[in-house]
Amino acid sequence: MDRSQLFVGVYPFLATPFVSGTYELDEKRLRAHIDELIGAGVHGITALGSTGEFALLTEAERCRVAEICVDAAKKRVPVVIGTAAITTKSAVELSRHAQRAGADAIIVNPQSYWTPTEDEIFDHYAAIARAVDIPVMVYNNPGTTKVDLSPRFIARLGQEFPHFLAVKESSGDIRRVQDIRALTGNRMKVSIGHQSLGLAAFAVGAVGWTTGIANTIPRQCLEVFRHAVLERDFAHAADAFFRILPLCDFYAAKSLVRSVKAAADLMGKPLGPPRLPLKPLGEKDRTVLRGLLLELGLISARAA
Repeated sequence: MDRSQLFVGVYPFLATPFVSGTYELDEKRLRAHIDELIGAGVHGITALGSTGEFALLTEAERCRVAEICVDAAKKRVPVVIGTAAITTKSAVELSRHAQRAGADAIIVNPQSYWTPTEDEIFDHYAAIARAVDIPVMVYNNPGTTKVDLSPRFIARLGQEFPHFLAVKESSGDIRRVQDIRALTGNRMKVSIGHQSLGLAAFAVGAVGWTTGIANTIPRQCLEVFRHAVLERDFAHAADAFFRILPLCDFYAAKSLVRSVKAAADLMGKPLGPPRLPLKPLGEKDRTVLRGLLLELGLISARAA
């Protein structure tokens, strides 16, 4: 694997398929979903993030998802596994398992019930750094973790641990992209996580889009990436991005888990329901979503 290209491009944060009625992991559908995304041209896949409902899976299920992803990808694209956990011990064990399973990298946010100090967060990452030698992507998502990793702190991690190679930035502050690049001398790649800020992040130096929306619109995300990052053609990138922005905004407002699974169902590629206590998107919202998908040509008028 060429590490210089790792984390560059569109990396869907996979939804985790469940069987309707039992909420058990649907292994067959997960494999098929990975095949569909790789067939669409994505640059890599990322599993067990917020869109993947990782917090609602047991550790055994998370390990199984990691194994399936590596096996299903068959080295066609890099596989990045989420190993966040409330306890350092669990995060270390999940990280070690991901490496043993053959993952190309892991992605870790400081998942915490309490609000840890900066030194506690650093020690948490240090324990993970000592446990694995595959690349690590730091994940800053204060909206869900309530912990905000500053660009200076991220630069400290990158300086201390050479295999910390990238950041998924989901704070919503676009200035973080340029700050991280400046503080790390561009050594750490920045991937944007927020679905509605992809274009702006690419304009200031992000080189990846690690996003749940790519579960259902991978080709559209790839088009934005190609124009913005590879060609630096922001006129065409803007045209492509603003076509999907209403759908991106809908996903953000209604939650990626519910929206991605509802959209997949409407598109005839169901991924099952969210796992309880989460519930499927309500019928009123499904009607709005149906209209957005129809406008993008993702479903036919007859299906709508």
